[in-house]
Amino acid sequence: TPQSRQRGPMIVCLDTSGSMRGAPQNIAKAAVLEAARTAHREGRGCKLIAFGGAGELMERDLAGGPDGLRPLLELIGQRFDGGTDVQTPIERAMERVHEQAWRSADLLIISDGEFGCTADTLNQLDGARAQLGLRVQGILVGDRETMGLLEVCDQIHWLRDWRRFDPEGNPRNAFSPVHSKSLTALYFPNALSTRAQRGQR
Repeated sequence: TPQSRQRGPMIVCLDTSGSMRGAPQNIAKAAVLEAARTAHREGRGCKLIAFGGAGELMERDLAGGPDGLRPLLELIGQRFDGGTDVQTPIERAMERVHEQAWRSADLLIISDGEFGCTADTLNQLDGARAQLGLRVQGILVGDRETMGLLEVCDQIHWLRDWRRFDPEGNPRNAFSPVHSKSLTALYFPNALSTRAQRGQR
């Protein structure tokens, strides 16, 4: 349809680091499945870039049908462990959005936000926003926005009750004790960079 053609493909950057183990990884996998399902229904391309520590990167096209199901099954069976290197996946995503097939892509980052980016990577993102209309959305699976997410994302969607999805968690601790995801902005507003302030407007 004309409406679906106006929507670009999706590139999903999925944090598979050790801090995502447990409930966050269950939510993250479900979010990737839903992104792939939405892309297939709307006739949009969908690429998964799963990242952990240095050298831990999996890039797959999530097409409809059996070919797209295989990488999803790989993801579901994957164990989340190790550190977090978000530089490489974001740089890979930047390479992709400059390719014709992915030029109008939106970037979705699913993470607890325990990462940071170099100024060069942030400049690449800003350049893609200005030249290609790139939009970067974040799904925060944690208790607060971090500088890493704030500087990278245009908008952050907070899953406040993420603990509820931990099969080994205590039901009494299922709800976040944090009243706002924007603790840094509330208590340390001068600590926010110009990029981080953009998401607070």
